[in-house]
Amino acid sequence: MSHPLGALADNMTAYAIYATAQSEMRRAYTLIETGDLDAAANEVESAAHAAEVLARASTELDRIAHWRRVAAARQRFADQLRTELVAA
Repeated sequence: MSHPLGALADNMTAYAIYATAQSEMRRAYTLIETGDLDAAANEVESAAHAAEVLARASTELDRIAHWRRVAAARQRFADQLRTELVAA
């Protein structure tokens, strides 16, 4: 994420990606409560993708590692939801 306005624009872009992913996770939990596991899995998978984007955009090694762990955990969660959907 590189922008002519520099670091401020980069930080705002990263925050927008983060906030969107958090909204997707909240939507996923609501969908789980209603029993729509397929839609919930799609929301979690999208949030996992957002974490990967943040990992690729990060320059600090600890942040890269953090976002990769978040992406992996969210992907495992999406896979688990799909497994439960097939088993149901």
